[in-house]
Amino acid sequence: MKDNIVEDGGANQQSGKARVVFSLATLTVGLALMELVAFCAVEFVLLPRAPAFFFHQPRVIESELQQYLEVHDPLLGWPARAEKVVSRPIPAYPEEGDECISLYGDSFTYGDDVDDAEAWSNLLSVQLGCRVANYGVGGYGTDQAFLRYSKNGQDRSHLVILGIFPENLIRNVNQYRYFLDGVTVFSLKPRFIFDGDRLKLVNIPIQTAEEFHSATTHPVSAFPYEVFLPNSWNGPVTPSFPYLGVITRLLMSERFRDGLRGHPSWESFFREDHPSHALRITVAIARQFSDLCRSRGQECLVIIYPTGRSFKQFKEYDHLATRPLGEQLERQAIPYLDLHYAFRERVGTEEFCGLLVESPSVRCMGHFNAEGNRLVADILYQHLVLYGFRHS
Repeated sequence: MKDNIVEDGGANQQSGKARVVFSLATLTVGLALMELVAFCAVEFVLLPRAPAFFFHQPRVIESELQQYLEVHDPLLGWPARAEKVVSRPIPAYPEEGDECISLYGDSFTYGDDVDDAEAWSNLLSVQLGCRVANYGVGGYGTDQAFLRYSKNGQDRSHLVILGIFPENLIRNVNQYRYFLDGVTVFSLKPRFIFDGDRLKLVNIPIQTAEEFHSATTHPVSAFPYEVFLPNSWNGPVTPSFPYLGVITRLLMSERFRDGLRGHPSWESFFREDHPSHALRITVAIARQFSDLCRSRGQECLVIIYPTGRSFKQFKEYDHLATRPLGEQLERQAIPYLDLHYAFRERVGTEEFCGLLVESPSVRCMGHFNAEGNRLVADILYQHLVLYGFRHS
């Protein structure tokens, strides 16, 4: 009898051990399969479709780095440093001086992807009968556009227009563009932060090759005010094992979650309670812009551009993603014009996409084409005439 009990107990122990081993093996295989699925999802689906959400160590070519450091503007970042802020050519009024309006902003203000004659600055010049100087620069944040205006002490135009593209709110809390697009290696910029209730300018932290190499290797210490540090709460993620961790970090990113929902990746940054303070900073920059205009005896106007997604949301669902910015500008008594409204009166969703330069990879996300620039000029012209703009 005792022998039977001992034998039964040994068998139970062996059976228990077998179940534990089987459970561990099942768990291991399950985790391995999940890791494999995560690996395939990242490397073959997400990475090719959304490379900006992933971080790879930038490839630095020494000759290009030296050239960049020699010519970059130590205040603005780009374009190359120059003694004088120069406008885009305005074929209708080629001679500089006696500008009635000056424009500052990014590529949508400059008019990327169209000729000088087709840019809305030139078309508006024709309509108004005076030179509209265009100081827009591709890739700029609102901070750089304002600093460019501040630097341009020769600007004597009657009206100064500051263009804000919705994505600018992201750029306004970014110092190294490579963290945002994963492409532009030599792209350092300043940014503003709050010191109490006042804006404080944080200059470009890198001015030498040694500092650049150190910053790209150890970005946390080099960019203490960067919102999009790699592997941070909203920065790009390094694609490496374990890939389940990569997926987890992606899902923690608001920009990524917005993209999954079909919303613009910048939309959450328009929230007043967003931890980056992007909206508050952008409004404060607009406030400084307005104050500087008045101190120079100039009128000011802020314009807000639509994107393909933001226009579709507004046209079809009456959801205006840029509304918080407009409301804040209105509270600050800063004159502004949100172009979403005028575009909604004139075109449908598909027609709006037809106003953008076609992209081989992404639909309805390019710059304005020639017809789009013409419509921007028409909207601005009608607005200025309505409010009694006169060129003296």
